[in-house]
Amino acid sequence: MSIDVGALTEFAEGAIRTIGVNGREVGIVRWNGAVYAVHNLCTHQSGPICSGVLSGRLTAASPGGMDLDLSTPILACPWHGWEFDLRTGHALHDAQHRLHTFPVHVENGRVLVDIGPVSRDTAAQRVQV
Repeated sequence: MSIDVGALTEFAEGAIRTIGVNGREVGIVRWNGAVYAVHNLCTHQSGPICSGVLSGRLTAASPGGMDLDLSTPILACPWHGWEFDLRTGHALHDAQHRLHTFPVHVENGRVLVDIGPVSRDTAAQRVQV
């Protein structure tokens, strides 16, 4: 079931906004032309993941180097700093841990989130806008 959660313009680029959808707290993220939807619950110790830090992924081409990969949106839990790739929902340190994500798409300028049974095996969904 697709739920209209608002106009695309209500969700700022590079930010996360938490909303209530059918009794669940869901974070909506716009990042580099994509939209993501994630359950506001860290799988580590149930912290409010959407209150964490949203950024690109830090990488290094060589020892001592540091680059920011803005093509990869990373959400870090505010409680213990666990980092998750919003494209897949997987934790950076261990792919066995992943956030619950929801399919999301944009139709006629409206953001629609498909809320249903949460499956840890469902790949994170995103849509280009």
